[in-house]
Amino acid sequence: MRMSWVSFGGAGRLMALLLLLLPPLPGLAGEAEVRAFASLLGLRDVEGFVATVTSLREDGDLPERYLTKSEARRLGWRPGRDLCRSDPKGIMGGDRFGNRERRLPDKPGRIWYEADLDFACGRRGARRLVFSSDGLVFVTLDHYETFKEVPP
Repeated sequence: MRMSWVSFGGAGRLMALLLLLLPPLPGLAGEAEVRAFASLLGLRDVEGFVATVTSLREDGDLPERYLTKSEARRLGWRPGRDLCRSDPKGIMGGDRFGNRERRLPDKPGRIWYEADLDFACGRRGARRLVFSSDGLVFVTLDHYETFKEVPP
């Protein structure tokens, strides 16, 4: 996957690159590295991304703002409609992802899940966080065509 450097100034680009290349520092580098990764990918909601990845890694769950499709339906959402009409602060996430094309690492017993990224009301975009039952976390920016692993 190619990453675009267009949105970064020289200092920001250098800092993001250093954070990705330097060895992790106890307690700090994990979050900084995830933040740099999100910036390099061009995610709009970097802080939301960091909070989501941190929640998955520390608690094994998505933050409370995420709703599965069945939870959203109970609030009145219907496929193709704007989730904000049913829950203005909600984001779709937590449903199973099939990995039918086998683009992600496969292992017996591993279950994949998905969550929207950069959602700000309206139609759902192509950006997703895809995470496994055993702790792997990936990002797709092109609706499951390609994946980039989030730094551990």
